[in-house]
Amino acid sequence: MKKCICTFIAALICALSVVPKTGVCTTSAKGDVNGDGEFNIADLVLFQKWLLALPDIELVNWKAADFCEDERLDVFDICLMRKALIEAENDNSIIVSNIDELSDAVKNTKTGDVIKVAPGIYDVSSKTISSEADGTENATITLTALDKNNPPVLTGSTAEHGYVLHILGDYWVLDSLIYQNSQKGIVLDNSNHTVIQNCELHTLGMEAVAVRDGSSYCAVKSCYIHDTGLVKPGYGEGVYIGSAKSNDNFNHFCDHNKVIGCTFKNVAAEHVDVKEYTTDTEISGCIFYGDGMAGENSAGSFIDLKGNNCYVHDNIGYRNGNPKIVAAFEIHKQIEDWGYHHVFENNTLYMDQPYSTENTSRRMYVVDGWFSDFSVKNNQVDYGDGLVPADSKEYYNSGNVTYLD
Repeated sequence: MKKCICTFIAALICALSVVPKTGVCTTSAKGDVNGDGEFNIADLVLFQKWLLALPDIELVNWKAADFCEDERLDVFDICLMRKALIEAENDNSIIVSNIDELSDAVKNTKTGDVIKVAPGIYDVSSKTISSEADGTENATITLTALDKNNPPVLTGSTAEHGYVLHILGDYWVLDSLIYQNSQKGIVLDNSNHTVIQNCELHTLGMEAVAVRDGSSYCAVKSCYIHDTGLVKPGYGEGVYIGSAKSNDNFNHFCDHNKVIGCTFKNVAAEHVDVKEYTTDTEISGCIFYGDGMAGENSAGSFIDLKGNNCYVHDNIGYRNGNPKIVAAFEIHKQIEDWGYHHVFENNTLYMDQPYSTENTSRRMYVVDGWFSDFSVKNNQVDYGDGLVPADSKEYYNSGNVTYLD
């Protein structure tokens, strides 16, 4: 098959613009040129022979070969036919339409599967959707909406208990689903190279997304996360990366994770909380709305960094008059040698006023990390009188700040 283009290259001149005069034009499946009701390798071979003008070769349904839809058959059509055949042969789609089918499909999935969830409401209150299966770099496991314009809703019955989805395998793609009404939305444990994208997570008692227990190289992209932390004040982060030092049940080292292009609103705790022992987290292109942040248990900033080497860039934050927010970004030292070497670049912060509401002597810093070394570049802040460059020490609570050119 890989040599098919070469085998008919000599016929291109005469085949590039051929108006079919043989066979019948029908409305059968695309690619089914032999009219047997299926599109398979036999159709590709027949079409290739026809383009080579071999004797006694006719297309039963020439219209099925017109992939370019230009009323002509040529080498471009056969290239598209070959591509479509490869995609059809590699299609491992599994369509589910009820909670039992969804649970079974996720639990028993295998490398390369694509699980497509039909529109509807899926009640997970009696069973967490969970899997330990692994995908690979070239054959991920995908859980996605069958109709992305009408995404399915995976829901629990209370924000106090349970997870909606628990993934314990590598190389998953979780795409275009809604997760709601549970203690946690999506939990990744020992899951590497997993992508959560285009999802909505809301009405959750604690974290919307927890990336923990050694989960590394994962990404949360283009998600809408709102209304979390509904049970215990100050707990309920949007994205929680790693685990607190006091939790001995998990591998704390969750490295090289990303939170990209997400929107956060009505999140009771930090929008992104990066725990101690984690390294190289990137947070970029996100929008943070301060509405709903509780201020309890240190939940007083959009992002809280306790790991090392985080890159925070191109985000926008709106304090929206919330008196509980005391800084845009905070760095905390939970463990010796952790909480260092971060970079903050091209962030735009609307902080409403230059000093904290509840403590009028405390500066409303862009970055508050008194003990830490970190670098800054091209950040802007608005304290109520318009945006200004945050390019001097009055915007950063640390004696060890590097101002990058």
